[in-house]
Amino acid sequence: MIATLLITILAAGMSTEPATEQPALRCDIGPAVKQFGGNDWLVYGCADGHSVVVTAGAPNPATPFVFILTPDGSGGIELHGEGTGAESATKPAYESLSKMSSSDLAALFHEASRTNER
Repeated sequence: MIATLLITILAAGMSTEPATEQPALRCDIGPAVKQFGGNDWLVYGCADGHSVVVTAGAPNPATPFVFILTPDGSGGIELHGEGTGAESATKPAYESLSKMSSSDLAALFHEASRTNER
């Protein structure tokens, strides 16, 4: 639920189009817990079957912060981040996530999906 709300807010804020024309991306598959930049992050898969939301949860000093990763169509990813968490925690996570390929993104999505199967 929180991931769906955050992705809707972020998508509306990042677009130059009116929020009513921006489709909401539902991201409530999972979560899986993964380490990025030395801290635990929650990874949620999105209903499009490709994108993921990576969000900081307590006690991660990046809280509140969320990253949105989507495939860019050329084997890479698009990475967006939003929040007010400690830069000492968000910057290393950003550096780690920004090195991902679309196959890495697919693996993250798959890992989040598996947590729903348990």
